[in-house]
Amino acid sequence: MPPVSEPKKLLVGVCIAALTATVVVHALFLPRYLPGNFTRALPFLVVGWGSYLLFFYGLGRLRSPSDTMPNMRVTDLGVALFLFAVVVSGLLDTAGLTLQTAPLVHLLSAVAVYLGLALAGWGFGTRTQAVNRLAADLD
Repeated sequence: MPPVSEPKKLLVGVCIAALTATVVVHALFLPRYLPGNFTRALPFLVVGWGSYLLFFYGLGRLRSPSDTMPNMRVTDLGVALFLFAVVVSGLLDTAGLTLQTAPLVHLLSAVAVYLGLALAGWGFGTRTQAVNRLAADLD
């Protein structure tokens, strides 16, 4: 097995740190406030979403599939799915189906949020890796 280069070690470290932060935020902090106090949970939710996105960004950089420049369709789909799910969740809440009264109704929206974040992170990671590879080839 060839030795792992320094940038790969850094990316593995970023992935481990991001996954750890995601698990800690989702396991320890969010259950304290959800579903009862969404306003207090929001900062923890944003940190959890950011670390989750960073984890998939690192995976995308580590597992960049080819030497060609990837298109941004995966990233676009991820961002669109994330935004759509957040809007649908807000509409459900406005219609009276809040997290407290109907948590299962929000489950599909929550799955779409996390799928969208994963796709966006992966897409940004693969694109960044391809751009870095092209920049290194120019030098």
